[in-house]
Amino acid sequence: MTISEGCLKETLRTQLAALTALDGVSGHEQAVVAYLRDALVPLVDEVQVDPMGNLYAVRNGSGTGPHLMLEAHSDEIGAMVKSIDPQGYLRILGVGGISPAMLVGRNVRVNGHHGVIGVKSGHLQSPEERSRVPQVSELYVDVGANSPDEVAALGIRIGDAVAYDSPLACFTGSDRVSGKAIDNRIGCTLLLQLARELAGTPVAGTVTMAICVQEEIGLRGAQVAAYRTRPDYAIAIDTFMSGDTPDVDYYTELSARIGAGPVLLLANSAHMGHPAVNQYVRDAARAAGVQLQESMVGQGMAATDAGAIHLSRAGVPTAGLSLARRYSHTPMCTLDLNDAAGALRILLALVRGMEGHTDLSFFAGAR
Repeated sequence: MTISEGCLKETLRTQLAALTALDGVSGHEQAVVAYLRDALVPLVDEVQVDPMGNLYAVRNGSGTGPHLMLEAHSDEIGAMVKSIDPQGYLRILGVGGISPAMLVGRNVRVNGHHGVIGVKSGHLQSPEERSRVPQVSELYVDVGANSPDEVAALGIRIGDAVAYDSPLACFTGSDRVSGKAIDNRIGCTLLLQLARELAGTPVAGTVTMAICVQEEIGLRGAQVAAYRTRPDYAIAIDTFMSGDTPDVDYYTELSARIGAGPVLLLANSAHMGHPAVNQYVRDAARAAGVQLQESMVGQGMAATDAGAIHLSRAGVPTAGLSLARRYSHTPMCTLDLNDAAGALRILLALVRGMEGHTDLSFFAGAR
């Protein structure tokens, strides 16, 4: 590593804060992609953004090694403006796995403007209304306007994104942070820092760092990116639900904890980890001296972009490297930066060991 562990965690925290401060609801990732494009241009050999919004940062190999795709997604859950009523309130449509219970009274941003998600005052609610969670269709955003004309004067239109306004916050005396869009700006942060660490040093094979759009609404960008990139193998970097809160059983529901190391995601709703690539991740963790958790989720619970990548063309051997996080799909997603630092060390060891990644067959790595 070129920087100390303590400095690395602070670097990751600072970078994550900058990226989570940007709004990138699915289909509206322009600010995030532009930021990453500008940051990556001096660090790699080539940067491109395709018409869909996927970003490709390429380090050309110095030898005849394989082509590795490292992928993270740029989008976040949120909402869109569905209509504007005569009083200037915005009705919304949820985007991604948004939880109605997390919406009422939240600060949001709409096209850069402050807004509040409103609902009938508690003093006016019936006992039945107080006991249930209002659906997204019942909610509205107040942007301080009194009419559609005043909304239009703000530059807000139907179709604009509605993003949580929940800046990254640090827990006292801890390396843990919380805030919106940690899923998956931490993956973007890791790829950007990886590019910095690798800058000016040769790699045995070609590395494409792909940052993809629209993961939260169906793994869409990754499907296009994998087809375009044609990698020999891939690692999807994302976040993963933790099983270490009082309302989750670690052994029967989710065997992953924050602060216990990155997670090798063996299976999810859309992907089974490839045995050879899984083993290369294990080898890299061992070489880097990083504790690696291994876990999975059941059908219908969650999916990552690995689900789209591994089905591209004739099939791409793919593994999932994830970071456990609490309070998934809320504005208070919580992560331990020690896990992020460990994931970066694994990715560095993985890239530096690419010359040994010679067998990507179905039988390699099988137990």
